[in-house]
Amino acid sequence: MQVKIDWSTINPDESEKLKDELAEVWEASVRSTHHFLTEKDILFYKPLVRNEYIPAVELYVIRNEQNRITAFMGLSEELIEMLFVHPEEQGKGYGKQLIEFAVYNKHIFKVDVNEQNEKATSFYLNRGFKIIGRDETDPSGNPFPILHLSLKEIELKSTDEGISIRQIISSKKDFLDLLLLADEQESMIDRYLERGEMFALYDKNILRTTCVVTDEGDGISELKSLATYPQYQRQGYGKRLVLFLFEHYRGRQHTMFVGTGDSPLTVPFYEDCGFTYSHRVKNFFTDNYDHPIFDEGRQLVDMIYFRKELTGNKLVTKPDTK
Repeated sequence: MQVKIDWSTINPDESEKLKDELAEVWEASVRSTHHFLTEKDILFYKPLVRNEYIPAVELYVIRNEQNRITAFMGLSEELIEMLFVHPEEQGKGYGKQLIEFAVYNKHIFKVDVNEQNEKATSFYLNRGFKIIGRDETDPSGNPFPILHLSLKEIELKSTDEGISIRQIISSKKDFLDLLLLADEQESMIDRYLERGEMFALYDKNILRTTCVVTDEGDGISELKSLATYPQYQRQGYGKRLVLFLFEHYRGRQHTMFVGTGDSPLTVPFYEDCGFTYSHRVKNFFTDNYDHPIFDEGRQLVDMIYFRKELTGNKLVTKPDTK
């Protein structure tokens, strides 16, 4: 099991010993995989790794039965900065374990890899990462090209009956046709799409429903652009995704809001999902959209907000949204 290193709890002597051990694991791993590095290169990078790179990241280590470090991973806010497994311990699933921890526990979906490290590149590509960019040099300016990789999606839940709920990490605009069914002005979708977390529900690998959830701060999330293709509506897909989101965000947020027009279709739907009335934003649709918005022949004017308490905490009233 991976353990987080808290440098503040380690005395200086033990801290130096730990850095030495980590640097040795790094060197052994690099010598077995980074064949493009010369001896001079390794001697150049090793003190940087030990003294600068390792202390700068959120560090997790895995130890074997002899209490020796077999693998370690360093994380920044958005990136897997480093992941090394001792060559004697490779093939035992430690790398996979650390990656899954980063993705599912820390919600980090990006990693950089030396292009010439074909083994590492294959490792990430085989786990669903896609190449999204390339730099000609490494961060030190040396001629070792860096590949930028990101997951396109991760599966969060699957059932025996073929239902799969996935979080969409990149290429969110690929789902624009479905998003526009819920929010028909693309410029409005652009306000929240990239800052929000996007989810998609598939049935037997066929896309049925998508939505976006934004973090509005202070423990509040907002559900946006929930849409199901017309031919799959009234089959429970939308509600199934909403109920999943309640559980997914429970413990991370205390209240989820959703805004909708005064529609005879959407208002009862959200109430059936467990939302209750919160407040109304006057003239939201007429003030923010460049054309009149109609639903079931009725022009939408005000945005009606509903809320769902995700914990036992006291509910709050959300300010007028953007």
